[in-house]
Amino acid sequence: MISNDFFFAEQSEQSAVKAHIVSSYFAAWSRIISKWETPMLYFDLFCGPGKYGNDKLAAPLLIIQKTLQDPKIQNKMNFVFNDKDSANISMLKQSIVQMDKDLKLRDKIQFYNETVEKDFYLRINIPHNIPMLSFVDPFGYKGLTINLIEKLISNRGSDCIFFFNYNRINMALSNTKFDEHLKNIFGSKRLYELKACLADFEPKQREPIVLNALIEALRENKTCYVLPFKFYSTEMLRTSHFIIFVTKHPLACKIMKEIMYSNSAKDSDGVATFSYKDSRNFGNGFEQLSFFDRPIQSLMDDIVRRYEGRKASVEEICNYVEYDFSNFFVSKNVKEVLKRLEKKEKIEVISGRKQKLRNGQLNMPDKAVVQFK
Repeated sequence: MISNDFFFAEQSEQSAVKAHIVSSYFAAWSRIISKWETPMLYFDLFCGPGKYGNDKLAAPLLIIQKTLQDPKIQNKMNFVFNDKDSANISMLKQSIVQMDKDLKLRDKIQFYNETVEKDFYLRINIPHNIPMLSFVDPFGYKGLTINLIEKLISNRGSDCIFFFNYNRINMALSNTKFDEHLKNIFGSKRLYELKACLADFEPKQREPIVLNALIEALRENKTCYVLPFKFYSTEMLRTSHFIIFVTKHPLACKIMKEIMYSNSAKDSDGVATFSYKDSRNFGNGFEQLSFFDRPIQSLMDDIVRRYEGRKASVEEICNYVEYDFSNFFVSKNVKEVLKRLEKKEKIEVISGRKQKLRNGQLNMPDKAVVQFK
């Protein structure tokens, strides 16, 4: 098994993108929550040393850095950093002191050396009025449980981002020895059904089945949005892991969708795959698009079906698409579809657009109202 020291020796492309997604969402989340009359909390359960051997910053220090850049967020933000390795906590403390030379956050950070296991969620005491962004990034998967995720998003304004080690969990699903750990992720009944289902599928067909089982477990008896973002193994071209975003608020889903979109590989129509395609596996080539596989066409068909004969604002149509976590489309894709439909004379912009063209291209502002024919 790869040691923790080796993992933090040098930051990989995948780790850099993961840290960027987490810190970008923190920046957006904290700006919104800072308007509330309440303190805020960032909770990192597997924080690590904060940076890599090549001095590249991991998520904890990127988030401290962003907090120090905004006095309003500084005044309200609190932090809990946990790692069972005391050496990691010691290094993180030193790095924060070097970054926070004026000690503006000195009384706002707590450090712990707790081991995160299946009953860890019972030991967490979160004041009910504190909105919290949590990051759960275990080296394996034994500290990851559905009960923990539910606890972390229980407060209003609380969201969670966690690491889902698909490669190791997929292997564990073929071995009864790991069932106790897997029950904590999928639940006993769902795990039994999942194993029975997977027996009929080839390895390359298992991924969506496992991922859907996870999403079902997260959404059981709750209203929440779940967004996965995929990374590939650097050893061979297969799925390594996902980071999964869980929230109870549609606006949070929309914001994270845009962040994941900006970090994702895209096809020639600008539709994201919600995956990071690293240079080792994919080189620098552009995304190839099959003649028979045009996701943008499926979006166009869906919008035309839904709004046929109706009128709606561009913003309303964008929200309909972006608030649906089951697709990978964002407002940029929706506006591209509307521009194509206008060129085909399938829709007419009837109000809310001051100029039809901008830089020679059709303009489709949020406030514009379109009539579908």
